[in-house]
Amino acid sequence: MVKTPVLFVPGITGSFNLPVLLDWRGPTLSGWDFPPFVGYGKQFVESFQKAGYVRDSDLFVAFYDWRKAVKDSALTYLKPWIDRAKQRSGKPKVILICHSMGGLVARSYIQGQSYAGDVERLITVGTPHRGSAQAYYSWGSGVTRADQTTQTVFGVYLWYLRHVHPFQTDLDPLRTMRTQIPAVRDLLPIDNYLISQGAVPTPKDEDSLVERNLWGDILNLPVNVESLMRKVSAVTTMSGTGFSTIRQIVVGAPPPSPETPALYPDGAPISDQVAGDGDDTVLQANARLNHPRAKNLPPVNVSHGALPDHPAILTQLFGELGVSSPSLGAAPVQEPQLVIMTASPVRMQVQTPAGPPMAQPGVLGAFVEDTAPSRRSRRIRARDHGHSGKHLNIVVVPSPAAGSYKVQLDGTSTGGFALGAMLVSAGGVQVLGGDGAGESRPAPTPITTMTGQTARESELHYEVICSSSDSPPEIRLNAMATAYSALRKLRAGVQAAQGGVLGGAGADPVGAVLGGSSASDELRGTAQAALGDDDDALDRVAAMLGGAGAGADMADLLTAVAERVIGSQNQAQAAAILAQIQALR
Repeated sequence: MVKTPVLFVPGITGSFNLPVLLDWRGPTLSGWDFPPFVGYGKQFVESFQKAGYVRDSDLFVAFYDWRKAVKDSALTYLKPWIDRAKQRSGKPKVILICHSMGGLVARSYIQGQSYAGDVERLITVGTPHRGSAQAYYSWGSGVTRADQTTQTVFGVYLWYLRHVHPFQTDLDPLRTMRTQIPAVRDLLPIDNYLISQGAVPTPKDEDSLVERNLWGDILNLPVNVESLMRKVSAVTTMSGTGFSTIRQIVVGAPPPSPETPALYPDGAPISDQVAGDGDDTVLQANARLNHPRAKNLPPVNVSHGALPDHPAILTQLFGELGVSSPSLGAAPVQEPQLVIMTASPVRMQVQTPAGPPMAQPGVLGAFVEDTAPSRRSRRIRARDHGHSGKHLNIVVVPSPAAGSYKVQLDGTSTGGFALGAMLVSAGGVQVLGGDGAGESRPAPTPITTMTGQTARESELHYEVICSSSDSPPEIRLNAMATAYSALRKLRAGVQAAQGGVLGGAGADPVGAVLGGSSASDELRGTAQAALGDDDDALDRVAAMLGGAGAGADMADLLTAVAERVIGSQNQAQAAAILAQIQALR
């Protein structure tokens, strides 16, 4: 029998659909998933499936565009998800279980004029009902200080935004935040949380602030909270505690800022006043609802990003739903992952090195011995999150081994591309809970980036070097592999030209081109031999192009051959070869 359907509404960055997030595609319910490079949400779904729920029958994940204001996400995404759940389950109402900002999206729908009376229960998990002071940094400067999972997804999104939309390349972080991610404003606290620096520190009146969470003010008016309680049969809140969480921020004068928007218009942060009664992002008091009919459950010692997947929270959820809890086991640990990605116009495949997973930092920097067996090298074809005109490739390597990852980029059209790599480590920030227990959150390394130019059918080779789990990967051109690829294509093109219309049998178009060069006889002879059948000469030319002397002169010779011999018959092939030679310069 189908149960009352449960809809999980993720928090900010918990939904991933690059074409939508990059505004290539309009609002849609298709194509969404959890971010592929973090473990967020997966334990939640698996636990509910173990408890007897069936995905897309009585269990749904209401993904949405978390960049948009919560009131927009409520109507554009949440309402259609609710309608789908009702249609597929045959039930007239749903249960909403919402993490973080997802709870604000749910409240915006329930408390709005478009509410259709189709939510039976609302359960919020770590929702900043009265805001989170941490959002002041993101909204005021464009630099996020959120949990590490959120930072990882933000980083990937902003990387693609920077490399896919040239007109936004020069946007500073603050302007990007204000223009692309207005939802962050809906996370600002609605209480007096800024303290003016001075001999007598004075709280700044929230009503006087330049940047305010006006939507949060409206949602939390007593009359509107009362309306929420009337519109659903039960409202339950869950929260985390035991983690250092910003309560107030001491600010000075706004910094001089001739730009628009202004940096920290309500005051430059000087210091944070923190407390231990929060989940590192949301204070316990802000995650609760102050109403006699709201059921505020006892807090658990879990950090913000880990809340929806933690056994302590899942046990509370099953208890609230009256469902027998399955065996949940230990709290999930973020698996270390290497993320390699490209931004148009190339396709990508990655060959992994053989060997055991690299050692991962454990508690307080100690290294945990890894007894996992060594693995064979394998080739991974990237998942393309874009479309035929704009490729957005991502390869995720779980538990990566230390070593060199061979990356092959095949051009699909002429243009610039970006190649990026980062590590999401199982280590990271060590957070001590109130009971002395520690929790290690995944910490992404900065995204290492290399840019270049490509053409249709060009083949460029790179190496992503991973040496340790807490340092950024290196990216370098695999010059020898790229050179060999270019030379083989050039040799095949030349041989086709010699047997074709260029002068007929016995014609030597390569010799004619090389003969007009000012290069030495030895260099010209080596080039001609390499483009014939002399594999030893081909090896010597590849070594030159790879950096072993006379590379620039040899590149000039080969460029002339590609342009004048191959370009006269096959311009696309010539352009592909030239793109590879150019990468070697």
